[in-house]
Amino acid sequence: MKIPKKKHLSYLAGAGLISMTLGAGPASAIDIRSWDKNINDVNKRFIVLSTLNNEAVLDKESQVVWERTPDNTSTTWFSARNACIHKEVGGKSGWRLPSIQELASLIDSTQNDPAIKSGHPFLNVNSDPYWSGTKGASISGASDNAWSMDPGTSGATTFSTSGAITMSVTTDSNLTWCVRSPLASQSE
Repeated sequence: MKIPKKKHLSYLAGAGLISMTLGAGPASAIDIRSWDKNINDVNKRFIVLSTLNNEAVLDKESQVVWERTPDNTSTTWFSARNACIHKEVGGKSGWRLPSIQELASLIDSTQNDPAIKSGHPFLNVNSDPYWSGTKGASISGASDNAWSMDPGTSGATTFSTSGAITMSVTTDSNLTWCVRSPLASQSE
């Protein structure tokens, strides 16, 4: 049996992709995550994934894969979470609601309706609030709340109880935009 001299492997580790080349000597690994980079050019930051039938977009800055076309049907937080869990996009399952930080990473305060980075590859992004998977407690301590992001409001980069990033009661109706990532933890 002939053993190839070099073999290239890529695998998911934690929340990033590790790439390595195996040869006759020791393996070397290169971490190709880009969390510490600010990618301002949307053509370099967002990649429409042809392997997922052009139905998903990789955000190279956050290493999250977004649905290219969010579901613009208003629903409760529990229904939105359930819809993502059971969703199949581009032939792939394993979707979830994004964290509020992931949603906020899409905001560009210089844009309006939606306040998403200019030139983004997403389709039919609504200017109404989208649920996040991040639960939160209200001032009264009630935990039946979750954070939401409203891309219809510019200047949405701050976390506040009024404006574009808000706390909503989980029985309210907001929109759903699902994501996939190597480390799919759901905050509750």
